Amino acid sequence: MKTLYSLLKFLLLGILIFSLTSSVKGQNNKDTKDTMSDLISQDDLKAVLEILNIELFKFNVNFSSDQKCKVMLYQEEYEKRNKLREVTIWGTNNPYRATVDGTVTENPLNFIRIISKKESSTFLLNINMGEFRLNDYKIKIDSTYKKPHACKSFKLPEDYNIGNKIPLLLIGSFWDSTSKDGKMKIERFCSSNADLLGNLSDKAFDEMPHYYIIGIRIE
Repeated sequence: MKTLYSLLKFLLLGILIFSLTSSVKGQNNKDTKDTMSDLISQDDLKAVLEILNIELFKFNVNFSSDQKCKVMLYQEEYEKRNKLREVTIWGTNNPYRATVDGTVTENPLNFIRIISKKESSTFLLNINMGEFRLNDYKIKIDSTYKKPHACKSFKLPEDYNIGNKIPLLLIGSFWDSTSKDGKMKIERFCSSNADLLGNLSDKAFDEMPHYYIIGIRIE
C-alpha cells in the first residue's frame, strides 16, 4: 500500500504532466478559443481529491516572531463529552530554526497543514508544522464504533496565548437521527458549512458517539 506522502507526489506529478499536455492541445487546436479553459482548475483538483478520499486543511496561525513559546500538537479521543485519552504527537518552537543552503534562520510559525486520507476505518495524516513533517500518522477507528467517521475543521481564535489549547481538526462519527418530518431514519454529521467553534459548543458534540480532536497546546 502506497503511503499518503508517496501518493501525493504521484498525484502532483500526474497533474503537472496532464496540465502541460492540455496546454499544448489547446494551443494546437484551431477550434479552441480559450486555451486556459483546457488547464486543470481548482474544482478539477478538488474532484480528484474527493475521489481519492483526500482532504487538505491549512490553518494560518501566524504566530509573531516576538512570541517565544512551544507549540505542541496533541490528539484527544472522546465518547460524546467524555474524554477517553490525550497524547502529544509532536512539538516545535516559535520561532523555529531552519537551515537553508547552510544558513540557519529563525522563522515564525505561520501555518499548520494537515492532509487526511481515509482508508476504510483508518485515517492517514500528513502533518507539516514548522521545521518538522510527519508522514502517514495513523488514526485507526476501533471496531467498537460502527458508524463512519469524517473530518471537519475548527475556527481559529483571534489570539494565541501561553496556556491555550486550540482545536484544529475533528475526526468524528456520524450519528442516528430522523428527518425533519420524523418519517425517515438518517445518519447525520456536523451539518453547518461553517468551521466548528473551539469551545465545543456545537450540539454535534452531544450527539457524536465517538470522535478525535487534533489541536495545538501553547506552552
